[in-house]
Amino acid sequence: MNKIKIYPPLITLLLILAMMAFHYALPQPRLTSPPFNAFGIVLIAAGVWMNLWSARWFRKNKTTIDPRGNAIYLVQEGLYRVSRNPMYLGMLITLLGVSFYLGSLLSFLAPPIFVWIVTVRFISREEKALRDCFGEEYVQYQVRVRRWV
Repeated sequence: MNKIKIYPPLITLLLILAMMAFHYALPQPRLTSPPFNAFGIVLIAAGVWMNLWSARWFRKNKTTIDPRGNAIYLVQEGLYRVSRNPMYLGMLITLLGVSFYLGSLLSFLAPPIFVWIVTVRFISREEKALRDCFGEEYVQYQVRVRRWV
């Protein structure tokens, strides 16, 4: 039986759907309201832009974006100069944007849940694979650049 592969973009989408379901189905305190919740739209746009901009560096350097793939180049340009995981950071910012936009209390639980899942399930494995693949170059990169920000 094939296991369903769930990757961070799908986790992000599922969390957004859960945030919306809880927001509309359960009465709860609002932490942001109009016009301040419009800041969420800015965060959503910033998060999506971060993902697109970060993915561009993989295409430019002709290396795989798939963490299971065989990387041929360690991307350290663009947003990778300030975060080792700008795509995950972009997904997190998108989730924060949805939280601000919805404004409901439970929606603000999704971003920390995302950080926990991605750190435990993906980042730790990816870092080991990158150390195995790039050795000292990746270790030095880890010293220079933080995991999230």
